[in-house]
Amino acid sequence: MIIQTLKCDFLIEGSGEMDGTLFIYSDSIDELQRLFGSSAVEYSSKPEWKYRALTCKQDFANALILIVKEIDYNNFSLPRMVMA
Repeated sequence: MIIQTLKCDFLIEGSGEMDGTLFIYSDSIDELQRLFGSSAVEYSSKPEWKYRALTCKQDFANALILIVKEIDYNNFSLPRMVMA
């Protein structure tokens, strides 16, 4: 899954482990550390994504809540919302 914000894009993938951990990829180390600060950020092996963090689903859910809280709903226009 890809999540796009004003500051960067994130790619979320399962880690392949049975514990349900996730890899969060991004080109912004600052945003990875801000949202997933308790997880170690390392260089990614994916050429299109420079950094990655390994995190649990609960920490990912907490980061999503923070991202949603940061939405500036004044930037949405009414006609755009009606078409959606």
